[in-house]
Formats: sequence, structure tokens, C-alpha cells
Amino acid sequence: MNSKKLLYTLLLGATLTSCAEVEICERDEHPHKGDVNFTYTWNKPEDKPKRMGVLCYRVVGQWKEIAEVNTDDLTLRLIGKTTITPENRPNENPDEGDNTGGDNTGGDNTGGDNTGVTEPTEPTEPTEPGTGTTPPPFTPTIKIPRGYYKFATFPLDNPAIDYSELEQFIEKDANKYPLQNVGLSYKVYDIKDPKLNKPLAWQDFNPYAKYIQPDVELLYYDSTTVQKLYADRQTTFEFKPKILSQNIDINFNIVKNTDEVQFKVTEVWAEISGVPIYIKMNTGYLDIKKTSKMLFKTDIKPSNPDDNGNDTNENKRIACHGNINVTGVVNVQRGYGETLADVRKKIYGPGIMQVVIYTEVYNPKTGQTFPQKWQGIINLYNTLNQAKLMKTTSDNKYVYRNGEHGAINISAEILLDGKTVGNIDKGGDALDRWIQTDSDINIDI
Repeated sequence: MNSKKLLYTLLLGATLTSCAEVEICERDEHPHKGDVNFTYTWNKPEDKPKRMGVLCYRVVGQWKEIAEVNTDDLTLRLIGKTTITPENRPNENPDEGDNTGGDNTGGDNTGGDNTGVTEPTEPTEPTEPGTGTTPPPFTPTIKIPRGYYKFATFPLDNPAIDYSELEQFIEKDANKYPLQNVGLSYKVYDIKDPKLNKPLAWQDFNPYAKYIQPDVELLYYDSTTVQKLYADRQTTFEFKPKILSQNIDINFNIVKNTDEVQFKVTEVWAEISGVPIYIKMNTGYLDIKKTSKMLFKTDIKPSNPDDNGNDTNENKRIACHGNINVTGVVNVQRGYGETLADVRKKIYGPGIMQVVIYTEVYNPKTGQTFPQKWQGIINLYNTLNQAKLMKTTSDNKYVYRNGEHGAINISAEILLDGKTVGNIDKGGDALDRWIQTDSDINIDI
């Protein structure tokens, strides 16, 4: 009797195991699939992206796909192995030509083993060979294999984002390319790259990293805990996307000493370093070791302006304000064997700000004015500690923003006398200090 029960148990186990095999249970005609859709709750619905991507990752018996969601009506479709970036996807309207660049389409996503999307009644063919295929239609739900899933949502079509790691993850064997190794990155540019929207010829005294574009688009993200998707039923998963990027006000002052040289400040540009650019796909955390820089223009407000709000020779004080949208700003790191004093003296790496001050200097010999620029740099170690923009994970490897908005209020004031960039010395070790790095004196005064 015991032998018969044991044989029955073994046969039953073998049957159940065979149904869990990918090559059997992921075929479209097999019943072991479930219908899934997603709902979204937005803090600011007016800012929501038009389309969101959803990473569907089955943690046991790895299976993975990317779904595309129309955030207006919540219809969706699987885009499969098709390249995620819009310029490489099959064209929505093949009559207008294809934007895939030839063979980089990933094949037809209207059916096959790895989509689970209901096929259209009449297959659509490209207008000419090599132009790609039409993507599957948006539907209220999609079918994916049953199992335990982690879902993560992120914006599609964000021009500032590099999706290459996510694309590789979809293409490669999950055992060789685990989810914890996957992230989204902001695109970075060399200072001389014509694609960088830089407004000025900038001499970089902190060349540790490249630049991201100013005021990047808002980056929304959310993920679920591992949840079970059942076969032969519809399951709805809810997302509440949060903005990973942070709106930051940056404030500092220029004090003018015009006793010997009269001048007016016309423009002030700045660069901030220590902007995290790598977002972990499985957690939404930001890698503290992968940071970049951003150039931005400040608004200047003289305390004694002319009728048009501009600076004057007689004015003594200017308030400078910049506003940036970034993932945050992290501080310069303390190296092995370094003291706190060593860290505060660094002018290289994250947590450094540079400014270029454009002026018009009055020449009493000729009665004319000439342009002159000054460049200074400051280590914001103390200022960023006070700003508390970011929170750090327990392993000190990742950070995440401390609120949607933050402020960097620089107590150290720039003292500019038409000859040098200096500081208003208020004393104490807690004050960050400006250092002159460059000037272009055009005439001997």
C-alpha cells in the first residue's frame, strides 16, 4: 500500500513539474497564463508621462518582458525584445516608413512564444523589405505566464535616459544577467560635445566626470514586492510612481568692492558636481559612486539695480539664485586615511561648485568699459551636510532623495573687487570657502 502511494506521489510530482517548464507552459495556446493589467496613482497627474514601461520579471523560472502602458486609458501591450528606445521600435504607422534602422526590430511582436499578446485578425506587413513590423495593438490586459513576479515601472521615451542595460537584460539569459545588475542611466556628454546644451566656453577645473543636460525631464519610478500571478484569471497591480528627480534651489551672494575698480556683473553661470546618474532597476536607489555634473545659469538680483533691474557700478551686493532638476547632489567622499580637514580642502570630485562671473569693467584712462570674466570654485562639504538633500542606505553604497524639493544655501559670500575672487571671512571651520581658479584680465588697470 505504501509503495502504491509513493508511486502515485512521484507520478503526480512529475506531472506538475512538466507543467512548470518554460517550453511547455509559456506557449500561447497553453492554459497556464494569466491576464494582467496595471493601475497608476499620480501625485501630480498633470505631469505624468504619456507612456510608461513596466518590467515584468518572474523571479522563479526566470521570464522577463517589457510592457508599454498608455497612461491615459491604461491599455497596454508587450513590446518584447524590441529595442525600448522609441527611435528603434517598429513604426506605429508603416505607411510612413520605419524608424527601426533595418534589422534592429527584434522581430514581429504580434505573436510567438514570448509575447502572450492576442494576434490581430489580419497580420500587418511592412511596406517594403527591411522596414520592420507594426507593433501589437494596445489591449485592456496582456497574458503572461503564471508565477511569482516583481514589477517595476519607469518612463519610456525619456530622451535623457540610457536604456541599454535594460535592453541587454531583456535579451540575455537571466541567470547570466541578474536583475540586481540592471539600471537606468542619464546620458552624459563631454564638454566639447555639440549635443551638450552648454551656453559658454567653460574651463573645467573639476574634470572628474562628464555632463548631463540641464533640467532633465522628471523621472518617475515605482516597483512592487514579489507577488503571485495566477493562471486563468485577471490580476491588477497598482503603481504609485514617485519622482526620483529633485528640484533644488541654489543660493549664494556676491559682494562687490568697487573702491579701486568700478564694474558691473552682467551674468553668472555655475556648475554643480555630484549628481547621481545611475538608478538601480530593482530598488530605485541611486549609485553614490556614479555621478556627473550640470551647467546652469543663475538669476542675479542686485540690491541697488538700475531701472531695468541690472547691476550698476555703485551697487555693492548681488543675490544669485539657480534652480535645477536633478536626482540630487552628493558630497565629496572621504578617502582611506584622509582627515576631515583633507576632505574640506578638495576641489575635485562630487560636491564641488564652480562659477563664472561675467563683468563689464570701467577703464578710467579711456572712459570705456571692457568685458572680463572671473571663475571661482568651492567645496560644498559643510553646505551639503546642512542641506540634507539625500538619505543613504545602510550599506553606504546608494542614496535616495530626501523630499521632492531641496535647497543649497551657500553661506560663504564671494568677494569680488575687479582684481580677484575672494571671501567675506566670517571665521570658523564650518564655512566653505571660494577659491579663484581663473580670470581673463584684458587690460592693465
